Amino acid sequence: MKYFGTKSFLYVCIIDCAMRYRSTNGMAGDVSLAEAVGSCVAPDGGLYIPARIPSLPKAFMKNIGDMSLRDIAYVVATSFFGDDISPATLKKIVDDAFAFDAPLIEVGKGMYVLELFHGPTLTVKDYGARFMSRLMKYVLSPDVRRNIIVATTGNTGAAVANSFHNMENVNVFVLYPRGRLSRMDVAQFTSLSENVKPVEVSGSIEDCKRMMYDAIADPMLSACNLTGANSINVGRLLPLAALGLHAYGRLLAADTADASRAVYSVPCGNLSNLVGTVIAREMGLPSSGIVPACNVNSVLSKLLDGSFDGVISSPVPTFSPSMDMSYPSGWPRLESVFAGCANVSRKDILSSVAVTDREVSDVVNRLQAMGYSIDTHGAVAYAAASAIDTDVPKVVFGTGHPAKQLDIITRITGRAVELPVQMTRFMAVKRQPYKIAPTLPALRKLILSFN
Repeated sequence: MKYFGTKSFLYVCIIDCAMRYRSTNGMAGDVSLAEAVGSCVAPDGGLYIPARIPSLPKAFMKNIGDMSLRDIAYVVATSFFGDDISPATLKKIVDDAFAFDAPLIEVGKGMYVLELFHGPTLTVKDYGARFMSRLMKYVLSPDVRRNIIVATTGNTGAAVANSFHNMENVNVFVLYPRGRLSRMDVAQFTSLSENVKPVEVSGSIEDCKRMMYDAIADPMLSACNLTGANSINVGRLLPLAALGLHAYGRLLAADTADASRAVYSVPCGNLSNLVGTVIAREMGLPSSGIVPACNVNSVLSKLLDGSFDGVISSPVPTFSPSMDMSYPSGWPRLESVFAGCANVSRKDILSSVAVTDREVSDVVNRLQAMGYSIDTHGAVAYAAASAIDTDVPKVVFGTGHPAKQLDIITRITGRAVELPVQMTRFMAVKRQPYKIAPTLPALRKLILSFN
């Protein structure tokens, strides 16, 4: 029996044993939290997911409107990690990772934006990356040098680099495709300390992701203790279940009609936020459905309806660059989560067409005329939500601050974007990146040079 909660609320649930983690490929044995977080990818090449998804106590859901994001995140974290980490330590991890709020802003009748960009790098990635880095500190040996590798189109790399910045015995290799990131994106990791290694790859984001997977599986790098820090790492994924629950709590706190029937529209790149929201739904989040918001590059809609033919095209540049990937690496996890859910199915996923740059521009300009600034990825989710014909509340995940896409937003609106104070710290002298070919040998040579 496990007791957990906050200063204001106390809950009890039955936990039979410590959570175990299974591979999405189903051919490797279940592992502990430390093994899942440390190795990242299972021996059979699959991604780790919880062996079971716990249900949240009814008392918690009844009182969620009176709780803060930190309170909600702590209960979610305890549901998964409570038998592996002491309550005091887990509370500290949560408080550090969720140190900034996520306000829910009504931007039109029945349309709400959940602002998830008030952290140090101004994107939703800050929550998961900070949680993962602090989780690793407690569940993995601090005396062993670790090498963190991440592939990024901007946001993930900045958040991960910032989370591990100056951490002892840790190198962070940030792989990014040449010419595809904004000036501000690159500055957010080239201005950090020497333990962060910016790596410019002469290829696409798909090349960067492939190189990351290959490096983790490479026997010649086994002694380097490589760990992936993209959403493939389950330690980054699970805390995201708190975000949809927090939005529901804010709807209740505002006495919003039909709050329990709200629709959640989630920008989709590698699907971490989508999977987190599906997990929240299985844990007890009431909803009429979840909208997977994609741009023209994604094959997610074909994967969902079973029409994907296996052909993966190179992504084309769009106004939503963090979503410019063809095949989402989180798809096996989404499939596997659905297979293990008792209360959630694919019917909870509402169909969504690919959002074009023209639609993104229309949303950005329309909301700006109403006095609200939204970034292009949030605009994709807003457009996708608007296409759903329902009168229930629609919650759009605002995953990035408009300043993160400074050049694109200025091009769309013709207006300058005011830089938030968090951005000023990245204006320091920037280091030159390491430049490599899109091959495993090139990456291996670079990693070994620092180990």
